Amino acid sequence: MSMKHTKPTATDDGSADKAKGHVKEVIGSAKAKLGHLVGNESLEAKGRAQNADGKKDRLKGEIKEDIDNAKAKVKAGVAVVKDKIDEIRHR
Repeated sequence: MSMKHTKPTATDDGSADKAKGHVKEVIGSAKAKLGHLVGNESLEAKGRAQNADGKKDRLKGEIKEDIDNAKAKVKAGVAVVKDKIDEIRHR
């Protein structure tokens, strides 16, 4: 079984996951509240589940963004180290 590295797509973007998750959270919360108000336990349960799913997506997006930020910092740090090594070599 080979693991192929694929180019990131829009769905791999942390901000897209965060936005999708936030929408699910809001809609799920509204469904849960409406279900509670009208006494529809099924709607309330579906709303709570959708809210939880939204939180998962939002957190996944936040983690992706944190990873991307960490990668950028490491890349910048490596570039600085390389520049310093080149500077020392050319003295």
